[in-house]
Amino acid sequence: MEIELTPAFREAFPDGIFGALVARHCPNRVRAAAIGPTQRAVETRLRERFPDDTIDSDPVALAYAVYFRRYGARYPVVHQARTIIVGRAIDSPFALVEVMFTAEVDSLVLTSGHDLDALAGPLRVDVARAGDAYTKLSGKEQALKPGDMVVRDAEGIIACVLYGPDFRTRLRPETHAALFGAWCPAGLSAEIAEAHLTTLAGLLRLEWPEAIVAGPRIWRAVDK
Repeated sequence: MEIELTPAFREAFPDGIFGALVARHCPNRVRAAAIGPTQRAVETRLRERFPDDTIDSDPVALAYAVYFRRYGARYPVVHQARTIIVGRAIDSPFALVEVMFTAEVDSLVLTSGHDLDALAGPLRVDVARAGDAYTKLSGKEQALKPGDMVVRDAEGIIACVLYGPDFRTRLRPETHAALFGAWCPAGLSAEIAEAHLTTLAGLLRLEWPEAIVAGPRIWRAVDK
């Protein structure tokens, strides 16, 4: 999958990072079958790392909080992790999303998943402009906030930081190949993004031993 950072992204987010990996031969199904013990370990680790509701002080959580605060919003992954800390189990209706979510709440790195076959042409990591809009996972049209970090393919915006992945390229029951993106507009190192995606790759191989996983690859705004 060809991915490039636009000049507008490099200017707006001089320390911005986008990471990606591609997984093939991982047919989606209802619920993950093999990663249950890993999920229980992640749940325990979250509760030990963040006693007494201290998750907001985590450096990764803080970096995203600063970004979301610009737009009067809160970082949703921290909210999701907090529900696990207070007793909820990690779950999702479909295995590919469940695997992604397990890695996401463990690292707190914002992640999106896309059906690889639904993507049209190369991807461009860009900045939202006035008038940009897309269809959210819910199926509702959403006007984007100018300046938000977005990714576009040949047919339009596939995701943004503030509102998440789109409907057209979503992970669906029939998905068997996926692209996962790590979104780091500011305040995070390439090593954090790479470690997160490496963990995700390991979970994918655990859940689908036959999977072919390519990546992770990291693109940094400072790289030419």
